[in-house]
Amino acid sequence: SDQADPVPVALVRSGRWKDVDAQDGALTRSEIEARGVSETEAVSGIGTYVGSCMCVARIPPGVTKRWDYGVVVGYTWLDTTSTGVLHLVFSDGPEDIPFDEDSVMDLAPETYALRPCLHQAVCEVMPREVHALHEVVYKHFNGLGRRSSRKSASILQSAGLTAVDEATSVPLFNIATATVVSVSIKHILDFSYYQSGRRRIPAGVHIGTTIFDCPPTLQNASRPSPSQQTPAVLPPVNDTVSIAEPIPFSMDQLDDSDADDGAAPTTVVPPTVAAPAVLGKRRISELDAAAGDAEFARLLALRETVGANSALAQDIDHLISFKKISRGLNTSGDLAARTFDSSSSFRPTETQRLVHNQLVNGTFATMTAQRLIDIIQIRRADFPFLPHPATARGFYSWDFGFLGLSIMHFGMVTAKSRRDAARTFDMSNKGRAAPPKCPAPDGVSSIISAIDCLTTAVNHAYQYYVTKMLVDLRSFILEVASEGVVSTASEAQELVYWIDGRFEVFRSHLANNNTSVARQISTTFSMTDPSFVCVLQAINRSHLSTITSSTLPSRGGTAASRPRRVQASQPDEGQRQPVPSAIVKALPVMKGKRLCMRHISTEGCSGRDGRCTVSYRAHFKPLTLSTAVVDFINERFGGLAASFSDITVEETA
Repeated sequence: SDQADPVPVALVRSGRWKDVDAQDGALTRSEIEARGVSETEAVSGIGTYVGSCMCVARIPPGVTKRWDYGVVVGYTWLDTTSTGVLHLVFSDGPEDIPFDEDSVMDLAPETYALRPCLHQAVCEVMPREVHALHEVVYKHFNGLGRRSSRKSASILQSAGLTAVDEATSVPLFNIATATVVSVSIKHILDFSYYQSGRRRIPAGVHIGTTIFDCPPTLQNASRPSPSQQTPAVLPPVNDTVSIAEPIPFSMDQLDDSDADDGAAPTTVVPPTVAAPAVLGKRRISELDAAAGDAEFARLLALRETVGANSALAQDIDHLISFKKISRGLNTSGDLAARTFDSSSSFRPTETQRLVHNQLVNGTFATMTAQRLIDIIQIRRADFPFLPHPATARGFYSWDFGFLGLSIMHFGMVTAKSRRDAARTFDMSNKGRAAPPKCPAPDGVSSIISAIDCLTTAVNHAYQYYVTKMLVDLRSFILEVASEGVVSTASEAQELVYWIDGRFEVFRSHLANNNTSVARQISTTFSMTDPSFVCVLQAINRSHLSTITSSTLPSRGGTAASRPRRVQASQPDEGQRQPVPSAIVKALPVMKGKRLCMRHISTEGCSGRDGRCTVSYRAHFKPLTLSTAVVDFINERFGGLAASFSDITVEETA
């Protein structure tokens, strides 16, 4: 019975598990006694690396010590010497590697598949450099700090490394079945990018439920030699002109197009392309350019197979243009003309596309402008604002401020308001329809709500730095609300104008292709920033205008209700009087609010909890005061209070 008693156990945070949260549970005594290890072995963490993908230094027969990639399938620990050995399986077979936690490089599957340091000599690439290269390719692939990319060739070439052959199979250890599975690099990258990264899976890419479910066409992939490749050719059309048989279509032929640049054909050698008897000028020029170039021939044959009017044919055109530009056969203007769908009603300008490309994340980067607008309307349940086509069009290229889009266009609407809008507006017009009238804010709360609604859309389609900008903006608006700077609808409207202006400045930096400066826009979210000081001045002018108008006698009413002239020139002692503008400008400022003169005078201010009764005045002790301000306090409020008599008085300029 003692063997069945539960015994409390806790996770030993070591090795790969040293950064995980604390965990505990209960096991029977029989389980613990049968599987117990020494404390030294548990603390070393060697057992946590079983099943992991690693980059280690090894010495294969006949070569120098170099970096290689393998999976850990087991280990051996010696308590007498407190040392261990990891049993790894590499592409060329198994090998035992001495365990040293400081030199162990545990990798994510995608980094393991990219293999940036494969067969690099240890004397040329030191361990710290290997760590840095792994970090660079991991962040590029997953879009950490930059746009994500599935193109292995682009990732490795940007780091100055050699492209990897995605058809190669590498070992992975399936712990569930305790077997080593050979999986293609392409499948590992596809699974990590689309399935683990929760991105839209393109048509033609087959991904199973686990990383070990490799499609049969990719399992144990190999490259046939050129002698084994026999191109199929159709019978000639006439005695002098022949045409190649279309190559069977597969999405894998377009995957990772950068990896094909300058590479020899690997699976099928396309036949020589000869022009048909009757062809258009564009087709003839393309065939002339492709003469003697097997790469262009393969792409042109593939386009003929899928059909000239299909969406895939347009993607093939883009790829051909890219390759022509890289080889000096074409100009970038030809490519720019094909970056939108000619059949769509919304055709963004070159500047709009430039701005959008610096905002969009990897999931939505391949979508056309028309498709993005459709997605916003299709997923309208996820967005609490009104998905008007003009609003979505402005969101595509961040057209805030002068271009007509406002933060209040993203204000929260009810389900009934959406139904009414569907009957009022043409929600299918994706062209140049004017945006709906921007609702006026009724206070700071409505502005914060609009920021939250915009953030939901940004989280879906744009990069993290745009989300961070909105989070910083929301925090600043909450600070403004807590200070009581904005109290009326007209003052809230001034705040909306300021937000739209900040977004417009943000867009202008993107339009100038200056993303690094655009990322710093959050530094202007401050009460001391000149742009926001202008807002405070506008609010102060509004307050002064209200006070001035309230002190003037009305023209209506009876003679008894109208004060006499002598009384107007001698107001009651307790009545507030306007402060001359010269005195207001001379008052010290703290957190966007000017000093309350009553607070430092013998009369004192009736405000509570350190706040002034006037929302645009603040209670604090300044270091200096101008003589004009001191004279005004002496005349109006009976002089400075004793606790403020030590303030330095400076001569008025």
